[in-house]
Amino acid sequence: MADLPLGIFGRPACAWVSDRGVISFADGSPDLAWHVAADDRWHDPTIEGTVRRSDRSGLPIVSTRLRIPGGDVVHTTWCVAGPSGPIVVVELENDSPMPIALALTRTDISVSHPVAARGETPGLHLDGEATVLPIGHRARVRFAVGRDHVVDRLASSDEVAAGWSKILDGVSRVVLPDRVGGEATTDRVTRAKVEIALGEPHSPPRDADALSLWLLDSAHAARIGAWTTERLDVASAIERIVRRSRRGGLDPLRASAVRAGAIWLSVDDPRTIDDVERVVARAVGSGTALGASRLVDDGSLRGGALISAVEDSLVQWLGSDDIVLCPAEQPAERFGSSFEAHGIPLPNGALASMAVRWHGANAAVLWEIVGGGNFRFRSGLDASWTTRESRGDGLWRVERDANLVDEPGSFA
Repeated sequence: MADLPLGIFGRPACAWVSDRGVISFADGSPDLAWHVAADDRWHDPTIEGTVRRSDRSGLPIVSTRLRIPGGDVVHTTWCVAGPSGPIVVVELENDSPMPIALALTRTDISVSHPVAARGETPGLHLDGEATVLPIGHRARVRFAVGRDHVVDRLASSDEVAAGWSKILDGVSRVVLPDRVGGEATTDRVTRAKVEIALGEPHSPPRDADALSLWLLDSAHAARIGAWTTERLDVASAIERIVRRSRRGGLDPLRASAVRAGAIWLSVDDPRTIDDVERVVARAVGSGTALGASRLVDDGSLRGGALISAVEDSLVQWLGSDDIVLCPAEQPAERFGSSFEAHGIPLPNGALASMAVRWHGANAAVLWEIVGGGNFRFRSGLDASWTTRESRGDGLWRVERDANLVDEPGSFA
């Protein structure tokens, strides 16, 4: 399992949490590991078989649960803004009926709780000195990495979660039913946004597929407001991707990247759309190739590629003024379950929102476009439905067997 990043919005990640709850730091300072003395022995999360890590609905608030006799010890960590940079905060909860001792592998710790000892730890063999904290049954202790922090004044995990959600949901938001036998798609999209927000810009790669992934990340980073890329680099990337594609069409990854780049550039220059469509038509033989294919999420997509795959499965720009709502072949879990999308970007700064509510075999749809533009909307689930209205509601008569994807989580 990949390490999960920690950080504050607008800055690169300052730390990462391993699948065992060990925190590593971007500044190269020593890792922060933890050990728990229960009533039977010392427990080391790096070697125990009963350790589970998760984040909070995709946000950079990471919890690691360690099983001990009678219950769990829950290690939750997040970052807050400090006067000289991000501060890593950790909260330990003893969810067991017996008191425990907690040993931390660093001594530069600010604690909201009396410290039992700093230095060597009896019964526990560590490479260096440790900070030992007693924690009563059903009690919590919070600490921050670094000295002289007033821990009780630092933002709680709930406050940090609310801040991140406000930023990310203000860009775009999807509400989808959980995947059958898999992780919630909504959480994966949130995590992809966080990874981009805590990442750093880098130079465009040369390989066309790697360049496509770079372009998707760059476009979504600009939307989020995390970091920006020069417009000339984006335009050059679009042209290079198209010219390295075969005549007859762009593959799904490259088409998705070109669409995302064109939409982003068109916010400041509406002529971008016509220019991109001409470049595509010359290179691959058809201007409609821009929207002919859709990126498939097989569970391995991350970052901007995942965001675009999910958003395109709800609202897809096909080129020119053509928009399709809910392209055909939707995942099985969406049939019969309500879902919605808000703030999906379209050309020239327009934003689309839509929601589907089911009435038996039919789907009631609401849609709205803000920011201008005269688009023609079609339904991927009901071929008879089309409109040019910028907002409204309608009823789709869905032929489920023709639009159902049997494999859970597939998008096309």
